[in-house]
Amino acid sequence: MCRRFLFLALLGTTLGGASAGGAETADLIIHHARVLTVDERFRIVEAIAIKNGRIMALGEDEDILKLAGPKTRVIDAHGHTVMPGLYDSHTHPTGAATSELREPLPALRSLEDAFAYIRKKAAETPEGEWIVLRYAFPTRLAEARFPTKAELDAVAPKHPVLYHAGPAGMVNTAALKACGITKDTPNPKNGIVVKDPVTGEPTGMLRNAYSVLKGVRTTDKPVTAAERREAVKKLFALYNSQGITSIADRNASRAELDLYYSLRDQKELTVRVNVARSFSPSPSREEVVRRLEELIGKDGKGGPTGVGDSWVRVGPIKLFLDGGMLNGTAYMRQPWPKGETYQIVEDDYRGLLFIPLEELAMIAEEAARRRWQVTAHTAGEGAMDVLLDAYDLANRQVPIKDLRFCITHANFPSQRNLEMCKRLGVCADVQPAWFWKDGATLARLLGEERIRWFQPFKTWLEYTIIGGGSDHMIKLDSLEATNPWNPWLAIWVTLTRVTERGTELMPSERLTREQAIRLYTINNAYLNHEEKEKGSLEVGKLADLIVIDRDIMTCPIHAIRHTRVMYTIVNGDVVYKSE
Repeated sequence: MCRRFLFLALLGTTLGGASAGGAETADLIIHHARVLTVDERFRIVEAIAIKNGRIMALGEDEDILKLAGPKTRVIDAHGHTVMPGLYDSHTHPTGAATSELREPLPALRSLEDAFAYIRKKAAETPEGEWIVLRYAFPTRLAEARFPTKAELDAVAPKHPVLYHAGPAGMVNTAALKACGITKDTPNPKNGIVVKDPVTGEPTGMLRNAYSVLKGVRTTDKPVTAAERREAVKKLFALYNSQGITSIADRNASRAELDLYYSLRDQKELTVRVNVARSFSPSPSREEVVRRLEELIGKDGKGGPTGVGDSWVRVGPIKLFLDGGMLNGTAYMRQPWPKGETYQIVEDDYRGLLFIPLEELAMIAEEAARRRWQVTAHTAGEGAMDVLLDAYDLANRQVPIKDLRFCITHANFPSQRNLEMCKRLGVCADVQPAWFWKDGATLARLLGEERIRWFQPFKTWLEYTIIGGGSDHMIKLDSLEATNPWNPWLAIWVTLTRVTERGTELMPSERLTREQAIRLYTINNAYLNHEEKEKGSLEVGKLADLIVIDRDIMTCPIHAIRHTRVMYTIVNGDVVYKSE
């Protein structure tokens, strides 16, 4: 189909056959562009017209400009690329937005960086009060390991210190004493207070065992509701500056959902938000049913999946199935190697699994009965086996394929996992920035055979749909955030499979440019049942699009990570324009 015929066909669909010279005019036209539609055929056109927040027509400059009226805003793209707005499948906006509200957080590239921060806090914090360094992942440090208890003692001997790295963390001697943790302290449920295999004394490593700590608090002033609201708006503006027009909050409370509803009602949203509801498991079927119904709320706005509108929409329920890959608590098929990286002293330690198979299957079944989509934090390979077996059991009771059950993180699939995903219609949201930040350390730790299945982007797409996300949790800068949320970096990683330390891993799993673009547009829309509304530039879809400074289909591949956004448009309105 030639571009002119494409334009006329689309124009007829939109305007009911009205001619270009008729009364209908566009609110906004972008012309002299290279418009990547990201439709099924990945067609490229010259111009796009927008009316009432939706795409009115696409085609050649000559034809689209005929839709201009006296009030139409016309943007000459000067040959630059236009594409759908980007979608991040995994963020934690309220926490990320407020993480640096009181002070900037340090960039941690080495243990010395961490120690310098702890020393600084020790100098300004009264003796005996806690010092907490959050989300300091050992895989990302030059030394590629956790600090030891002795090292933490040396930098802050008079303060209890928590070196927090997600589900696992290290504490110093002062913290152990303050909390009464000894060789006799039992492990909490689903957690481990690691003990020296020779002496039996606690090493300071806590794996999902923060519950044994007492009185952990910082001197930071609590964040007010007004501060949180403004911080979220500022974060969304930062997202806009990198071309992000939609996000998924991957673990939200009702209060956070209500914040998004309030921002929508006040017309203060500049990104669209898909909201996964945080769900606490239970072995009791009756209690699971009660909690699922409680999520909906008396006003009916809390769920199930699909409730809401194009601005704020309820997504899946979110469970936490295992620990983390970045701290040695992900549940693996084979034991984690012993050693200093994760302070592992056991011979047969495979990580932590939080929900038994039978309980997980029951939750998935009851969720499916109520039309909830389900996803679970699943970092390790063993956990993915359990999750898919649970989905399979649930599917025998209630068909799940059209619900698009999901796997969050999905770092290490197997051939069997992929085939089950295809059969069950299970999709995955993956984090390419983890490949960038952690791939080199994991390759050294796990070896060639196991690392072959680390984020196999290309193979995933042969079986099911995956979407790209950041897991943005802390720090604001798109590249310096603990989990970098810059989408152009992530797209580049999927194209090169190069790590931050220059290691190239499994180049056969690289994506094509078209696949990488889909990963952050239409694929993420599909993950959340939104592909009919957004993710591509097609007539009738929401007018969420960006203008960028280079042609990412033809520019040198290493230039893609430095892409700059010139315009970000949401619902037909310009929400960001570069200086």
